[in-house]
Amino acid sequence: MQEPHVVILGGGFAGLGAMEKLKDAPVKITLIDQNNYHTFQPLLYQLATNELDANQVGFPIREMMHRQDNALFHQAKVMSVDLDNKVVHLDRMEPIPYDYLVVSMGAVVNFFGTKGAQEYAFPLYTMRDALLLKTHINRLLEAVDKNPALIDEGALNFCIVGGGPTGVETAGALSELLHAVAFKDYPNLPINEKAQIILFEAGPKLLKPFKSKLQKYAKKALEKLDVTVRLEEGVSEIDPTHITLSSGELVKTHTLVWAAGIQAHPLANSLGVEQVRGGRIPVEPDLSLNSRSEVFVVGDIALITDTKTNELLPQLGSVAQQAGRHVGENIERLVNGKQTEPFEYTDKGTMAAIGRGAAIVQMPGNGTMTGHAAWLAWLGVHLALLAGGEEKSSTIVDWGWNILTKKRGKRITLTDEDLEAVIATSEKRESEQENE
Repeated sequence: MQEPHVVILGGGFAGLGAMEKLKDAPVKITLIDQNNYHTFQPLLYQLATNELDANQVGFPIREMMHRQDNALFHQAKVMSVDLDNKVVHLDRMEPIPYDYLVVSMGAVVNFFGTKGAQEYAFPLYTMRDALLLKTHINRLLEAVDKNPALIDEGALNFCIVGGGPTGVETAGALSELLHAVAFKDYPNLPINEKAQIILFEAGPKLLKPFKSKLQKYAKKALEKLDVTVRLEEGVSEIDPTHITLSSGELVKTHTLVWAAGIQAHPLANSLGVEQVRGGRIPVEPDLSLNSRSEVFVVGDIALITDTKTNELLPQLGSVAQQAGRHVGENIERLVNGKQTEPFEYTDKGTMAAIGRGAAIVQMPGNGTMTGHAAWLAWLGVHLALLAGGEEKSSTIVDWGWNILTKKRGKRITLTDEDLEAVIATSEKRESEQENE
């Protein structure tokens, strides 16, 4: 008898969690992702601000396949899913049938219709986003070095929209990059005097899910890093050299980092099922799709209700990872002729880093932690969650070097000519391979 075929769409925390739980199950697994790497999203801001490298926040998915004999990987773009015929349609590949399907495609940035955001804002949700922002920052500093007059045009004003963990962490990291590294790189520029980091949050508080005292601590910690925090300030329009606030005020800037929200992956539209709250797909208590017991939806694309509190679970890596593992267990139950079980989320706490020696931790219940202890806890947890031993080792070295010296050695940026040459060579080789 042929083993059931489990197809997993997406190599994020949820997809990999499901795959790993099915390691010893009597199934055949196909994992599909348009990238050949898993992205550790919580550290993307460190890639963007020159603290870590791409190979430290990304891990080759194919290497993960070495650990699991019953799984294989295809790097391909998912075009649509035919739920009635149980088939996944891919770009430039034959359709793949499934017996069980795990939809864990994640999310994409949500600009909420803000004029100019698509063209000029820098989101920070994918590896590509982080690399683009990193390149932009490095090239902008070089441009100001060549033409200091750009300072009066706002080139050293770095604006961030969104007061959640991504926005707060990016603001702190940018401040440390500018005031601990860039001012030494460019001693002829008045970086410490002229550079500004401005964090805009449309709501009345930073870090909405956290307790009030942690929100206040985070705001004070940012202000100690010379970050200007502007609450109840929205951005209505973004242009190449300035932004317009909801109040009508214009702020000169060449850099607007967008950390204000995400929406479900567009694949959700092709499923022809109910979507709510930014396109997310509501799921049953066992994380299956309504009326489709063989289809499970997890990660940022899913709208999951906590069975213990009856509250919606946030779009966090910890939720995705636990949900993915639960789906793997439920599929194994179905294969063995058993009933699925509802998902119960275990809250292990939430944390955010603000800067060197400053972080906040909100533990289950009423426990909280701030300062150096919270920062060390943040470092330890994130290090433990990295996928590979090599990644952990190199990250320890880089974090340690940064802690001891305040230096960041990841500031190499290719020129446009070098990038074009690399892309052209890669495309030529791909074309030749397809023609053979």
